[in-house]
Amino acid sequence: MKFTLFFAALLAFALVACGKPTAPESPQNTENYGTTHEGQPAEGRNALEE
Repeated sequence: MKFTLFFAALLAFALVACGKPTAPESPQNTENYGTTHEGQPAEGRNALEE
């Protein structure tokens, strides 16, 4: 019984700790889409299709 209670408390803590993703739902600045972190155009499989 104690093991089940411990597991339930651990699961509840994990759910609270993880929560919802904090990324914004809509981007603020879209002019850098398709570029690397250095501002260069992406190449290969990371390039955006035109």
